[in-house]
Amino acid sequence: MIPGPAPRRVRPAVAVLVLALLAVLGPGMLAPATAAADPIVPPNANDVVRALADANARAEAANEQAMGARESLPVKRAEAARTAKAATTARAAVDAAHARLEQAYTAVDQVTRSTYQGGDLDPLGALLSSTSPQAYLDKVALLDTISGANRAVLQGYLDASTAADTAQRDADARATDAGRAADDAQRAVADAARSKADADRDVAAANAALARLSPAERAQLRSGGITDFPRNIPGDSLGIAALRAALSRQGAPYIWGATGPTTFDCSGLVQWAYRQIGIAMPRVAAAQQQVGVPIAPEQAQPGDLVFFGSPAYHVGIYVGGGRFLEAPQSGDVVKVAPLRGNISAIRRIAPA
Repeated sequence: MIPGPAPRRVRPAVAVLVLALLAVLGPGMLAPATAAADPIVPPNANDVVRALADANARAEAANEQAMGARESLPVKRAEAARTAKAATTARAAVDAAHARLEQAYTAVDQVTRSTYQGGDLDPLGALLSSTSPQAYLDKVALLDTISGANRAVLQGYLDASTAADTAQRDADARATDAGRAADDAQRAVADAARSKADADRDVAAANAALARLSPAERAQLRSGGITDFPRNIPGDSLGIAALRAALSRQGAPYIWGATGPTTFDCSGLVQWAYRQIGIAMPRVAAAQQQVGVPIAPEQAQPGDLVFFGSPAYHVGIYVGGGRFLEAPQSGDVVKVAPLRGNISAIRRIAPA
């Protein structure tokens, strides 16, 4: 069971230190974040460490968004290719339908010509032109057969006309879908490039701020968690198996975009842990948030994934007792820490 959030402490700003840090981060850091992300502020952190935590939160959100945009590119391009192929197939179907319609029209035209040019294709004409009663009966039987064939020819034409219209509407719709998919793919390329530039800027700013921390401030940044949590957690669920694997990486440094085995970011740690037990997980927290089944906070169990933000920008693995394993932020390491109060979702990975 996950306890309720503890109230957050707010310390007074130290103007000189914070202004100096903001000077390193640059004016862009005063703009709204790429995605709303709460900073991970260690206990008793001074204002410089708090400002760095802010920078780290911004950089993590931007980097997750950039990775998500890059991850969506192959999907968008594949969808564009699929819809373009479907549109090509639909155009070929239209051509084939119109060819069948032309054949049906030719057949109707031939029957029409025969009907109006043949003087004996009616009962009276058959009677007057017959040389004997038997010849008359033969002609009437033939006339009935021809009338049935005429109806079949006409029905064939109507069916072919309907099929041609349907094929044309389908081709038009698929061409529209193909155009939209191509536009989506192009926008995805632009979004990925823009998100990558934003992430690079924010990560560089946070790294510059980290480099200015004193040894004592670096120690503050790493406080608020442990790196020796026991790995022998009982249970045989997929979540427990992944948690055991992830716990083996305690103490590994946080690096933006890293997926192991020696450095990690938050979603990279989750992806790596599940890979160790043979399960493929999406790369970014927002996509991982869509996997598994939702769990109410009071029903949380060790191994459940804990997400922050909507869409998620941070993820960890619940270990029980109100704590979770996470790769927290730049300058810190993979560790078990108390849960924070901005949880947005809990998901449990179950067998398919």
